[in-house]
Amino acid sequence: MKLFIGNLSYDTTEPELRALFEPYEPILEFVRPIDRETGKPRGFAFVTLADEQKGNDAIEALDGESVGGRQLRVNEAEDRGHRPAAPRRFNSEADDITEGNADRVDDRPTGQDGKKVTYKSI
Repeated sequence: MKLFIGNLSYDTTEPELRALFEPYEPILEFVRPIDRETGKPRGFAFVTLADEQKGNDAIEALDGESVGGRQLRVNEAEDRGHRPAAPRRFNSEADDITEGNADRVDDRPTGQDGKKVTYKSI
């Protein structure tokens, strides 16, 4: 059973978090995502336990538990599934699409035959 652990303090270490789940071992997977920009752990983690009953016991015992000065949220992880694409952004002045190649100018040189030069990738 895969569990979501939310509302983690950024100061909570992985060994501290693993110690919380020792009574519910074996732990099959432990994931604590890292923020791309700061390199610090994010405020949540995922723990996959081998037994569904132990997962339910962990949820019951640890949900609301205070760790690092914050109350944990522990529940069964939901499958994200397929998420729709983000909506396109529009320029409020011109009401034009501002992302992608909408305003791209073709400034390639013209060859002797009058056609735009085509570049080959390496």
